[in-house]
Amino acid sequence: MNEELDGAWMRHLESVRWFGGKGAGAHIVRRDALPAHTAEGAWPRVRSEIATLAYPDGHQEYYHLLVAHRPSDVPAGAVVLGTSTDADGAPVQVIDATTDAEALTAFVAATMPAFAGRPVGVWSGEQSNTTLTLGEGDLYKVFRRIEPGPNLETEVLMALAGGPVPQVRGRLVGDWPAGTGTDLGIVMERIPGAVDGWELATAACRAGEDFSPRAQALGEALRRTHTRLAEAFGVREASGDAIAELMSARLDAAVAAAPGLAEHAAPLRAAFDGVRGRTLAVQRVHGDFHLGQTLDSPAGWTLIDFEGEPAKTAAERRAFDSPWRDVAGMVRSFDYARSAHDDPASAEAIGWADLSREAFVAGYCGPHTPDDVLRAYMIDKAVYEVVYEVRNRPDWVSIPMRAIHEAAGTPTSSHTDKE
Repeated sequence: MNEELDGAWMRHLESVRWFGGKGAGAHIVRRDALPAHTAEGAWPRVRSEIATLAYPDGHQEYYHLLVAHRPSDVPAGAVVLGTSTDADGAPVQVIDATTDAEALTAFVAATMPAFAGRPVGVWSGEQSNTTLTLGEGDLYKVFRRIEPGPNLETEVLMALAGGPVPQVRGRLVGDWPAGTGTDLGIVMERIPGAVDGWELATAACRAGEDFSPRAQALGEALRRTHTRLAEAFGVREASGDAIAELMSARLDAAVAAAPGLAEHAAPLRAAFDGVRGRTLAVQRVHGDFHLGQTLDSPAGWTLIDFEGEPAKTAAERRAFDSPWRDVAGMVRSFDYARSAHDDPASAEAIGWADLSREAFVAGYCGPHTPDDVLRAYMIDKAVYEVVYEVRNRPDWVSIPMRAIHEAAGTPTSSHTDKE
């Protein structure tokens, strides 16, 4: 192992949006280099490496690093992690390939020859992976946090084969661990005329524009997607008592990570009792559904990013769950969107979020909503958000804490909402 290079990669990971373990004390214990994607003797040379990260609590995670090597002449703006040696023992510069335009062009040409020659760029939006733009037509998503075997999103997109989700154009699979086909990336269609749902909603909130027609159509799109997921992967039954216990266990873990939740724990745990005594239908769901996972276009809403909540394990993200998980995620997202308003606590901003939420829920299920079940899932989501924001975006933690105060019936202290 090159401990100096491992340390440089670890510091770099702490600075990039797609790394989900910020501030959690992780360190790299192993880096497995896969065979180079590009041809021998061609520069820059690009390959995938799988970094194994260990955390203080003993669990491990695996991250896909896209690495470029150059003997010299590093382009301006490229992030150099350090030096290493090539197969012949000659020194090379080790670069984050996503910061080297020529390396990205070579990577696309080598792994997806059908798309060679298209201009390659890096999508600027916040996300838990790295998405490359391939001209005006398609997107190449490079998966970052991975597990051995198929990727959750790949499974879903290939099973649904279009409709309210993008079509898959190509698939990058790596031999890691040896003998295991692990998804490292996919090329998927870029929806013509699509606009990011988060950008649409926050702009509407700032302008005081009614978003409810779009919100209702989004609820209808989610219902259609859940129907197709149930047809593709099946439906089971789950005990509401067991679900309430899981929510309570997640709350206990969250209190340890975000002590500010402790004073609200009792009323939050009581809200989870809303699912007790029930039998809930569970199935494959999106798992991390919010406005940033949607695109609106002349063809209607498209749902994207089916990998689930980034802080959960692959087993947790693949597990069947209630469709109300996704409904609650979007309801919480409208609360985030109202923070774009000049005065998020104003009657106008609150009314905008309430109307959007009601229209979305009506689009999904009509007038018959099990409010106590939805409330339990909304609180469970808000608890997750508090921990996520504490670790990744501390300036945003006031947004889910606002929901925690409201759910617990405790007064809120003065705070500044962030867009």
